[in-house]
Amino acid sequence: MDWIYIPVFASVFTIGPFLTQLQALRTISAFTVNLSYNLEPLYSIVLAMMIFDEGQELNASFWVGVFLIILSVVLQTIVSRKRQ
Repeated sequence: MDWIYIPVFASVFTIGPFLTQLQALRTISAFTVNLSYNLEPLYSIVLAMMIFDEGQELNASFWVGVFLIILSVVLQTIVSRKRQ
């Protein structure tokens, strides 16, 4: 039964996001797309905090880093919209 799931998951979770990325690159710059990849670890950490209650070890430097990453994504979005 696992051999049936492998092609399905490979196509849905590998090819699907790749095609979605190509669609996004038609409207926004590659720099903005790569900058948004910096948010992926944040999604994982927030999910771990919500599901597994894993937020006790996070200190102020972590939250400063989170703020800087989010700030850079927001500023890049603002700058790229002004150029259009």
